[in-house]
Amino acid sequence: MHLQERLEAFTRDSEDRTTRIKRNFANILESLDRKNAWQTELVKSARQNLYASTFGGGSSQDSNISNSAAAANQLDVFSSFLSASAKQDREDFIKRRTLETLNFPDLRDRYERISEAHQKTFDWVFHETNAQTRSMGEGWDNFANWLMSNKPLYWITGKPGPGKSTLMKYLSDDMHLQQYLKVWRSDKPVCISRFFFWNSGTTMQMSRIGLLQSLLYQNIGSFPDEIPRLFPDRWRYQGFFGYDARPWSWSQLSQAFQALVSDQNKMFFFLIDGLDEFDGDCQELAQFLLGVASTGSNVKFCVASRPWLVFEDAFQRRPSLRMEDLTLKDIRLFASEKLTGNIMFAQLRDHNHESADMLIEEVTQKSSGVFLWVPLVVKSLLEGLRDGDTVGDLQARLLLLPRDLESLFQKILGVLDAEYFEQGAKIFQTVRASHVPWRDISLENAKLMESEDNETAKQSRDNKSPLALLSLSFSSEDPQWAFSAKYGEPMSSSERNYRAETMRRRLNSRCKGLLEAPTFGSHGPEAKVQYLHRTVKDFLEEDRARTFLAAGSGAFDPHVALCAALLRHTKAISPSQDDEEASGMMAFSGLLQQFIVQCHWLEKQGRGDYVPFLDEMDRTTELILGYPDITEVPGTEMTLPHWTKRVDPYVGKTLRVDSVFDYAVVRSLTHYIRWKLDSGYSFTKNRHREYLLDCLRTSGNQTLLDLLDSTETSDSHGSGSSNPRSNLTPAILPQTQEIAPLGRPPYGGGAPLLGVPPRNVIPLGVQQQPAAKVTKKDHTFGIRTAVRGITDKFRLGRG
Repeated sequence: MHLQERLEAFTRDSEDRTTRIKRNFANILESLDRKNAWQTELVKSARQNLYASTFGGGSSQDSNISNSAAAANQLDVFSSFLSASAKQDREDFIKRRTLETLNFPDLRDRYERISEAHQKTFDWVFHETNAQTRSMGEGWDNFANWLMSNKPLYWITGKPGPGKSTLMKYLSDDMHLQQYLKVWRSDKPVCISRFFFWNSGTTMQMSRIGLLQSLLYQNIGSFPDEIPRLFPDRWRYQGFFGYDARPWSWSQLSQAFQALVSDQNKMFFFLIDGLDEFDGDCQELAQFLLGVASTGSNVKFCVASRPWLVFEDAFQRRPSLRMEDLTLKDIRLFASEKLTGNIMFAQLRDHNHESADMLIEEVTQKSSGVFLWVPLVVKSLLEGLRDGDTVGDLQARLLLLPRDLESLFQKILGVLDAEYFEQGAKIFQTVRASHVPWRDISLENAKLMESEDNETAKQSRDNKSPLALLSLSFSSEDPQWAFSAKYGEPMSSSERNYRAETMRRRLNSRCKGLLEAPTFGSHGPEAKVQYLHRTVKDFLEEDRARTFLAAGSGAFDPHVALCAALLRHTKAISPSQDDEEASGMMAFSGLLQQFIVQCHWLEKQGRGDYVPFLDEMDRTTELILGYPDITEVPGTEMTLPHWTKRVDPYVGKTLRVDSVFDYAVVRSLTHYIRWKLDSGYSFTKNRHREYLLDCLRTSGNQTLLDLLDSTETSDSHGSGSSNPRSNLTPAILPQTQEIAPLGRPPYGGGAPLLGVPPRNVIPLGVQQQPAAKVTKKDHTFGIRTAVRGITDKFRLGRG
């Protein structure tokens, strides 16, 4: 090839190379995330350096030295920029992660559960003049004027049921709030946040930890750059270690909150509802709020509570209003619209306008300003209209309805027919029983006792779940059905929805709307059952209400019903197939946790009714999760954590557990341990034997130590696995033909284990069997037989 041709080829190749380089850089720039400026600068700098070194031109040594120096300088500049950009990205990531640690699952839950204000109600809170406000009630302070003033706190109070929470939700959403705050804020940005205490919810919804985490999360989200200033200790900690997994403490949160409101360049408006539902010292809470409110003119609190003395003393000199003095106009509007919307009442009004209006006025006056009373009474009147009541009948019906809510609740339930009342009483008791154990039992603590002074442990109880509609639908069934149902044959989606819809209707017809499932439309069978109002919960907690309901439900035991219902619900779903639905693994985990808490509660009461259900739940759960049967295959290792470690946080974090027996030992489920040992279980073969004994010695549980020691002594004398009948369940031991009396204490003492017979006793209807090894099928039959006494108990309860 001639020299000229070679030069032309070299020039052409160089041009092609340059084009390829430019094209590649362009493609890289297009693919970058535009939010990360440092990545773009990185590519541009690399391109510039490459061009300088490759195409800088010049053949002299001085030119090359100059180009090299320029390239080195550019690399230094780029290196500094890259380090700063990477640091900024890391800090932004830490800020986002810190912000998310303030969030919690139920942060908006209570707000979303509060019903919307009826159309045109509560308009007066923004629009009434001073003269009108004086005529409406006994001297309340104009709310709109307060919003525009520098006064730091406004107190909304009222007796149970007048609509305080509904008003607070209305205030937080209404556009007039911002308009009036403009006068106060003097062109500074105003940050509005809210919190609704709820003592029927999770611990975070009723604690001061939850209050401050919620308020901080809502405010800091708008200016995350404040995080290093507000949380200096956490910021330094994360700078060294990358992540701070420690739960928030009150001192950290309160210091951050004080630092937040100290910024005089911002204005802060806080709405806090339900101070009386705070799970702590209400006086300390009131003093904390007053202390923050006094820090500067840039803070306002609007708070709501019942008129407890502690709040009267704290807020007596502050602007306020009393709900029941101001809601008569709203109640009249609500009653009129609901009644006139009924065809029969509209016809009645056409023929007798004066009597119809008088009935509306009587409802308004008798309500005494308690809004919750009105829809219940209106519902009763509409039922009368449906049944053909005349005006006189309706007036007589209204006259018989009590003025106070608790008497009204009892009256509403008392008029149900016997069958509906029995079913409703069982539903009420079951819902209450689903909440009761959580007051005394914390799966976060070694001793399972809820600590009153440990807020870090308290805030971890968020996974407490109210009862789902589908679970509740199983509670009225014979507990035996929980054992006869098979896992692997889950209910279809349509069947689950049908059961849930049927139960939702029963809440209306048997419980007269005092229980509800407001999220049924979005959550279907997994929608949680809740009380209509806190006053309903308070009513059911009273001794007279519990006696009233127990008298109508016979020998029904709601805790046993719950054990059976939760087991039945577990078998009805298929988590491995339904992960995209609410009935997937999250629902499954919630069921297990509710179930295990019920077991602990029954054990604390000295009762072993839970034992056969726990054994069956263990077998079902292992099938769902695909655990190997380490008891039947020698040498099999447990590769997955046992399901009890997943639902019991304390055990999951600190203890070694491979089976329900291990769990029962470390958590002192004595009835279950005794039952397993009497069934022939050999503790000497337990792979964690020494570890479990050490746990018992550490906890000082001498009763269980003695029980296991006596079993080991028995095994060492050859009475354990060498006995061919040691593998049989107590329910089918073929010895004496004595009939087990219902409720007789089993195993030589202790509280009755209903339906499970003592040793050497055969339950009614079980034939003598030759001594032989029992298969899994036979073992399941034994468990089912063991709960026949519980089944009989339910049948007796039905009469």
